[in-house]
Amino acid sequence: MKDDSELKKLAQSAKNRLKKGYWQGAATDEVAFSHAESEIGYAAEEEMYAKVREMLSADECVLDPIGRLIDRGRFQKMSFAERDRYVLELAKIYAKLKERYYREKKRRKSE
Repeated sequence: MKDDSELKKLAQSAKNRLKKGYWQGAATDEVAFSHAESEIGYAAEEEMYAKVREMLSADECVLDPIGRLIDRGRFQKMSFAERDRYVLELAKIYAKLKERYYREKKRRKSE
């Protein structure tokens, strides 16, 4: 019975986090993330695409593609929570740009 009450407490805690929007950007100033600062514009994404295209077309094995895309100056000014979100956002963008690269490469071969 004791385990049931602990499980209920954990479930209630998770439910409260969801209600407060914890996973969408949290309500506290320490964890809140400004989407205006995090959004990467079209021009910046196109610059990243040029880097991704260069990395993928080179004959070398790239072990740190996200590290090559990071804006170091901006990254140094961020809090730890912002850094985590920034890296995850870059990973998502990298995956999208990588897919775009291979799609365009495939299209060029078929032409």
